[in-house]
Amino acid sequence: MIKSIERKTSLLTARCSTHVKEALVVLSRTEHLSKSEIISKSVLDYYERHLPQNLSEVEQKLFGRYGSGKKDLSTNRKKYLNEVLLEKHSHR
Repeated sequence: MIKSIERKTSLLTARCSTHVKEALVVLSRTEHLSKSEIISKSVLDYYERHLPQNLSEVEQKLFGRYGSGKKDLSTNRKKYLNEVLLEKHSHR
């Protein structure tokens, strides 16, 4: 969960319909918050409701499911590929 809105900001430009802009102005006035604060809170709320609480759990389900246990695959990939291909084609 994201705790607070950062005070250091950067400029973001976004397009929206007239209806959305009017709703933003009404919210800003009734809540006594700036339009930027309303947008920031809205985005963070949307983020928290639509993304899993713990992305690392989702990532673990998607990546590394079939680990080989070899720690040097990126540096010796050609060697391991050749070994697999030789083993596969040696049965013919």
